[in-house]
Amino acid sequence: MVQKSVLDNGIRIITERVPGAYSATVGFWVECGSRHESSEQSGVSHFLEHMLFKGTVTRSAPSIAKEIDAVGGALNAFTSCEYSCYYAKVAGRHLSMAVDLLADIILNSVFDFDELEKERRVILQEIHMLEDSPEECIHEMFTHSFWQEHPLGRPIAGSVQSVQSLERRDLLAYLEKFYCGSNLIICVAGDVQHEDLVEQISRLAGDLPVGCKSAAGSPPLTHSTIQVAHKDIEQVHFCLGTRAPDQRHGQRFTGNILNTMLGGSMSSRLFQTLREERGMAYSVYSYLTSHSDSGALVVYAGTSASEVQHAINIVLRELSRFQHHEVNPEELQAAKELIKGQFMLSLESTENRMTRLAKNEIYLGHVQTPDEIVEHVQQVTGEDILQLTGKYLRDEHLNLQMVGPITGEGFPSVDLTLG
Repeated sequence: MVQKSVLDNGIRIITERVPGAYSATVGFWVECGSRHESSEQSGVSHFLEHMLFKGTVTRSAPSIAKEIDAVGGALNAFTSCEYSCYYAKVAGRHLSMAVDLLADIILNSVFDFDELEKERRVILQEIHMLEDSPEECIHEMFTHSFWQEHPLGRPIAGSVQSVQSLERRDLLAYLEKFYCGSNLIICVAGDVQHEDLVEQISRLAGDLPVGCKSAAGSPPLTHSTIQVAHKDIEQVHFCLGTRAPDQRHGQRFTGNILNTMLGGSMSSRLFQTLREERGMAYSVYSYLTSHSDSGALVVYAGTSASEVQHAINIVLRELSRFQHHEVNPEELQAAKELIKGQFMLSLESTENRMTRLAKNEIYLGHVQTPDEIVEHVQQVTGEDILQLTGKYLRDEHLNLQMVGPITGEGFPSVDLTLG
C-alpha cells in the first residue's frame, strides 16, 4: 500500500509497505540537478553530492561509512539533470538509523575546506576518466550537440574549468537555495511503517525552510548535425539520435516499446542485424533519455572505420521502417511482454520500488500502480507506433556524432535522411 503525507514545510513523504520484505530502501530526493545550474556553476549539484558524505557536525566521514557498514547496509547517491538522490538500503529494523543518517548529511554537513579540495581532485579525475573512455565520451558529445547551449547539454559533472572555479560559498549558496522543504521528497519502500517515518522526519527536518520550488526553465531546442572527432583508437563509436516523448507525455509508453524493438533488447532489430547476423559490432543498443519537457531516442554502436558508414545506414533503414510500416503484431506483443516482465521482476527490489515512487511524484504528481503501468503498456497499438515515429523520427531532428580513427574530411558524406 502506498501512503503519502506532506509536512507543513512542503516535505513530501511517500511510503510503500511491501509485505514479507526484510529490507527497506529510503531515498532523500531533491528536485534540483544540472539543469538548474548557471553555466558558470556547471557541476555544482554533483560537487555538492560528493561533499555531503564528507562529514557533519556530529559525524566524520569515516563514521558515516562505519555506521552504515555496521548494519550491513548500503549508502550511495547520484545526480541527474533534474534531481539528486541520497539513498540507503538496510534491514527493516535499521530503517530509523538510515533515515537519521541521511537527514544528518543533508541538513548538517560542514563542508570542510581540506575535504572540499580533496574532493575537487576526485571529481576532476572522474571527468578525465570519462574523457578517456570513447564509449562514455560519445554520449557526452551527443548530449552537448543535441541540446547545444541549453543546460541539458552540459555534463552533469561539469567541466574541468567550472569545477576548478567552484568555491565553498558556491556550494553553500546552492544548498540554501534548493535543499528546502518544497524540493524534498522522502520515499521508502519495503519494511516500513508510514506513521513512524512521518514522526521521525517531522522531528528531524520539520524546521527546514519551505523555500522556493525549483523551476525547469524553458524547454530545449534540438539540433540536427553531423560531427566527427578524431581519436587514435581501434573502433569508431557513434551515437545517432532524434527527439522522443518526455516523462509526462502520453506517448512515453509507446516510446519505451519502440526503443525495445529498435535496440533495447537482445532480440531487437539492431542487435540481431548488426551483431548476430553481420558481426559488425560487439556493443550495439538504443536507449531513451527523458526529462520533464523533452526527450531523445539514441542508438549507440562501436564498429570498425571501414564498416561504420554501413552500420549507420542500417540504423537509418530501421528507423525508416518504423516510420513507414506498421510493426507486425507478434513483434509488438513480444516487446510488450519483455517490458511487462522486466517491470514485474523489478518489483522484487525495494530500491526499484523506492525509485518508482519518487519519479512518479516528480513527473506525474501521483504514483501509478503496477496494474496501471502494465495496462498502459498493453494498450499500445501498431498505429500508436506509427503516430509516434511520424512525429519524432524526422530528418530535421536527426543528430549523428562519431569518435574514432576517422576525420570529417576523410569520412564519406552520410545522407542523414530517413527517406
